[in-house]
Amino acid sequence: MFKYTILDDEVKSDFAFEVTADSLSELFRGAGIASMVAMVNLDTVKTTNEWNFEISAENESMLLYDFLSELVYLKDAETVLFKDFEISIEKNEDFKLKCKAFGSQIDWENEGLLTDVKAVTLYEFWVEKKENQWSCHVVLDL
Repeated sequence: MFKYTILDDEVKSDFAFEVTADSLSELFRGAGIASMVAMVNLDTVKTTNEWNFEISAENESMLLYDFLSELVYLKDAETVLFKDFEISIEKNEDFKLKCKAFGSQIDWENEGLLTDVKAVTLYEFWVEKKENQWSCHVVLDL
């Protein structure tokens, strides 16, 4: 279970949010969904297709950064938007993420498109665990 909060007053020309979750995989799921909320009314996105990808990184922060950057890349390269995600994360030497992303090709006529995310920024970007709660702070460049 996760909860995201859009931080409307934090940045003027970008999109900022925070997510809290009970697990690292739910934190990533919440961050993925919050990123999509910046771009589209999720109620208008269909889940007709599934995209699978894997990412590795040395720590949780870079894994989240790379995960969100992959979503922006797929949006641009394959013109897709996502409604939900199934995420598993393993830690060996590095962190490895496996993702199933559910969405569809962008329907320019029928989806409630809002804005275009250009990139994930490292401005005030963090991931942390306090007691049994994971949280992150993300700013997206519009």
